[in-house]
Amino acid sequence: MRKLFILLAALGLVAAACGGDSAGSCESVADDAIQVIQEVIDELDSLTLEELGNLDEEPEVIQNMEKRADELQAQANELGCSDSEMEELLNARVGNLEADGMFGGLLVEELESGGFFE
Repeated sequence: MRKLFILLAALGLVAAACGGDSAGSCESVADDAIQVIQEVIDELDSLTLEELGNLDEEPEVIQNMEKRADELQAQANELGCSDSEMEELLNARVGNLEADGMFGGLLVEELESGGFFE
């Protein structure tokens, strides 16, 4: 189970470094990245421990997150958003993440206590 949380946290960091395809500013990019991470948290909260243990392949939400992260990175590059600026913007938005279940809660707690890239 710890491996899954590490994987999700790493994927969250990838998405966090990115921008958004509909974004017109670095702030919008950060908003989009947080939304993508929230989708993963919501999906994680919907799974039982048994379902998590029986995953034969990467869940679709993770696959979508990876694709979205690539799109967001391209947008961030176009906007000229620096890594340090994105880190600051994302850390300011971590408090917007919500979790209803234990698994998502653990991920949110980890991000709240350590932030992105810290």
